[in-house]
Amino acid sequence: MRSTLLTLAAVTAVTALTACGGGGDTTGTGDTGPTTTTAPSTPPATSAAATPPVALTGTVDDRGTKDIGSATTLAMDLGDFYFAPTYVTAAPGTKLTIALTNSGKAPHTFTVQSPNVDVSVEAGGTGTASLTLPSSGTLAFYCRFHRAQGMQGGFAVS
Repeated sequence: MRSTLLTLAAVTAVTALTACGGGGDTTGTGDTGPTTTTAPSTPPATSAAATPPVALTGTVDDRGTKDIGSATTLAMDLGDFYFAPTYVTAAPGTKLTIALTNSGKAPHTFTVQSPNVDVSVEAGGTGTASLTLPSSGTLAFYCRFHRAQGMQGGFAVS
């Protein structure tokens, strides 16, 4: 009888430790918060912004914001169907060269209406776009083929 009680106590203790372990609670409240997962084929965003720095109309597949300061080069991923980073903050008037890599399975474009920039990049290919950012405000970019699917983003200067 005594060994049965000891076994039962040991099983109860192990079950309790297993159920409570690995939660990652750092607040001391017992609440571990929501769990999120990222699909392995999708690179994580540089830094997701709570409020996007550029207001865009329609659907936007937001893959984060990158602050490049006064840098003159930017690497941008064109995936199916997003830009990463989606938003870029930079210094006013920056003359920017953007290295475009299409990691998707469909052809994409990096298009800006004014100034007139339109670079097509085949699936698995690379391209380069050059433009000068405005002295204030924002500048939107998009894929001519997939804008309606959320493939758009923007530059913000301040």
